[in-house]
Amino acid sequence: MTLKNPRIQIQLREYLEQIEVSAYTLGKWVEGVSPQTIYAICNGSRKPSLEALEAIIQALHRNGWEVTLEDLIRLNDETTPNHSI
Repeated sequence: MTLKNPRIQIQLREYLEQIEVSAYTLGKWVEGVSPQTIYAICNGSRKPSLEALEAIIQALHRNGWEVTLEDLIRLNDETTPNHSI
């Protein structure tokens, strides 16, 4: 399947729910990114920069989670896949 309309979807909120860490707690752990930015990324009102994603991953690693970039973002296609043979 070829993606016709690829979009990057941020999954930070879902990941935090999975590991049972609040955005508030993550906001206290992340250096160089404000807690307000963490909240905005989690609720979808702001897209993270690569630097913010790096800081989030580093903070999670420091606190015991082996998170990867693939855990936090997903490439999605807004078109309906064609399943015909």
